[in-house]
Order: sequence, then structure tokens, then C-alpha cells
Amino acid sequence: MRLKAAFLFGLLFVLLQPSFAKVRHYYIAAEDVPWDFAPSDWNLIEGGPLPRPWGGHTKWPKTRYIGYTDATFTVRTPQPEWLGILGPIIRAEVGDEIIVDFLNRSVYPHSIHPHGVLYDKENEGAYYVPAGRGSLVPTNSRFTYHWFADEHSGPAPGQPSSVVWWYHTHAGNANDINSGLMGPIIITAKGKAKPDGSPKDVDREFVASFMIFDQLNTKPEGLFYSINGYIFGNLPGLVMKKGDHVRWYLLGMGNEIDMHTPHWHGETVTYDHQNVDLVELLPGSMKTVDMVAYNPGTWMFHCHVLEHMESGMMVVYTIYEPQARPCPLQFTAGDFYGASKKYSVTVKNLSDKPIKQLTLEFEHFIAPQYLHRPFDPRWTSSTAVPPGGSVRLEKDSYLKGGDSILGWALYPQQITYADGSVWNSAHEGECFQMYWRDKDHPNLEVLPPHQVEMNED
Repeated sequence: MRLKAAFLFGLLFVLLQPSFAKVRHYYIAAEDVPWDFAPSDWNLIEGGPLPRPWGGHTKWPKTRYIGYTDATFTVRTPQPEWLGILGPIIRAEVGDEIIVDFLNRSVYPHSIHPHGVLYDKENEGAYYVPAGRGSLVPTNSRFTYHWFADEHSGPAPGQPSSVVWWYHTHAGNANDINSGLMGPIIITAKGKAKPDGSPKDVDREFVASFMIFDQLNTKPEGLFYSINGYIFGNLPGLVMKKGDHVRWYLLGMGNEIDMHTPHWHGETVTYDHQNVDLVELLPGSMKTVDMVAYNPGTWMFHCHVLEHMESGMMVVYTIYEPQARPCPLQFTAGDFYGASKKYSVTVKNLSDKPIKQLTLEFEHFIAPQYLHRPFDPRWTSSTAVPPGGSVRLEKDSYLKGGDSILGWALYPQQITYADGSVWNSAHEGECFQMYWRDKDHPNLEVLPPHQVEMNED
């Protein structure tokens, strides 16, 4: 009788909903995975080793939401680097239905509970009396959630064209969220969304979650003051172009100590009809702010609570100017990870003048976001290169340390032409080209600042 009543309620719930503009389908698994709060093992904000007590102790087991392309749960969906530990972005336009196929691969029962969207009891994803079927999904089991982006899920009058909500596990254990099972839902106003659900009036979006992960029951060496699961500047990918309209989705989560104040250096944002450079976040809160990026540079973005800042709740974001002039040469090939005992790179002369001599500079990625300049960073060729012609440069591979390099960044430093004219780089990294060990590594729009070690001049 109870099952019949539940079925009739669910059917009535669906029938009473307005017709959906679109059905957006997501495939998300909960998986037990390792996580590194500082993959570089380096304080990338101040350019030195991680301070005590975190150095060498940043790898911990976590549980994360992982997105997949279909119900086979075999091919992961691409995810921007800056999302970090967060699960995939779930998007919808007001009027859409959201379907989430959830597979629990964790050793513990989990669920997905959404904020902001409309759902019935079966799709609430929260374990308490009375509990719906989606409240506690056992290991190696599935549940399909059905949620609805109604008018109350989207922006209210006067808000930006899109707003952010949380989704997270709600399986009865408060520590489940601390394990890492969190992600963003972004709802765009009716008629203001691109086909993928993102807002039409925005050039770039970033999600930033502020949370202190507790790995050792409040012991200092187990507290990680993180932004998207990274500490001391290790969060990658917060890059935008001068003039971009950038939307920041800010999320707070955690315990009573998670009282955060995100603050941008170098820029202001618009929030609640005010220009501000700092916003308050409480645990479980969600805020959306807009920025027009006009001040080129690499700037700090951090929590302004002093203890949090000193404990590593800091990252940087970069505003770059578009390439102001054409590049004089093109990198057409590079071999840094083959079996050869030589490193090589081939460059093509794009100018209409013969090159007499050229000098390249290069830097190494020792870890994500950790760009390091070697002792001798220059690579020179005196081979004449006609217009449209190419030259291959070679150098001996390193006797040791080469296997630790994740990527090579190369760029022209100076070019002398046969007529005596000279091209000099206007800034470090102009016309750079990357060669990654992992060929699937995402492309970079701009290089991060290189790290200068304590013993360097």
C-alpha cells in the first residue's frame, strides 16, 4: 500500500510540472581516490618550501564525484583544472529537467543531495526519517535522480543571469562532505543560456569553494585550508583575458571555523548592486559575483581571515593582454620525452626576412603550477633560416632530473635578422609553446610566474 501511494505521489508530482525546455543528463560516480592538496610540495605564493606542518604530508585518501560521458561509466568527462576536488558542474536553464545517473563506487554508502532545485522525496538524496529511495545508495549500486530547475531555482530579479547552488552527499554522516563529495549546480535564467546551459552574457566562469578539510581530528598537520582542495597557490587555471566579463561562483562549506572572506587583489567585483573586493561566506553558503577584467597582471585571491591566509588559503589569478604583435617564428615540432639522448625543437621563420641568429629561452614544469627556470635557460642557433624555412635545434639531454619534468615551456628571446634588425621579446613568455609529458594536458593561455628557489641569485 505504501509503495502504491509513493508511486501515485511521484506520478502526480511529475504531471504537475510544466513542460521541460530540455532534459540535461549527467553521469556521476562517487569514487575513493588519492588527493594531493599541494602537488608541487611547494609554497607557490611565496616561492619556497611548504611551511610546517604541511610539507611532505599533503597526500590523503578522499572520495570525489567523478563525471562520465554515459551510463557505462568508462570515459570521464573533461573537467577544467580549476575545479580541483569539486565534482562536475551540473547546469540547467530555468524550465529544464536534470537527470543524474549516480553510481556509488565508494566503500561507503553515499547519495547526491542538491540545493536550490525542485525534487520530490525519492530524489532528495538525504538520509533521515522519512527517507526516499535515493537517500542512501549502497556500494556498487545506482540511483537515477530527477530534479527540476523551476523559476525559484534560477536568478531572482536583479541578480546576475546565472546563480550557483551546492550538491553534496547527505547520507547521514557529517564527515562525508569532508571526504570531498561536493560539486556546483549552475542555473541560468530562462532565455539567457547557451546550448550547454552556461550564460550567454559571460566570457568566463570560475567556481571557488572555501573549506578547511580536517584529516586528523583537528590536529594542525591534518587541517588543510583550501580553495577547491588546494593550498598555498597550487590551484591551477584561474586565467582570463583583459576585457573579459568573468563570473565567479563562490561556495562555502565546512564547520564552525569555516567563516571565510574571499578577497581579490587587483580588481573589484559587483555583488548585490555594490562594487566590492571582498565577500563574506558562511558554511553551506553560495554567492555569485561579476568582474570585468581590466587590470593585467597576476593577482592574489584568498580568504582574508588572517589564520586562514597564513595557513595557505591563497591562490593567484592572472589577467593577460592578447598578443599585441605577430610572432616571428612558429614551433613546429619538439622531442623531449623520446628515447633519444638529445632534446630537439624545430622552429619555422614566419617573417619575410632571413634569420641570422636566434635565441630561445625555456623553463620547466616540475609540478602543476610549479614553473622553474634552469641554471642555463637559453638555447641559441646561428644557422641561417630563410623566410618560410625551418631549423632544428638540439641539445644533450640531462644526465639526471629529466624524468621529473612534466612540461617544457619555450619561447623566443631574441632574433637577429640578416639585415641587422633585431626582434626582442616584449615580456617573458611571449609566443610560448608547451611540450608536455602527458600529451592530453590542457593547453595554457599564459605561463604562471616561474619559481625562484632560496639558493638562486
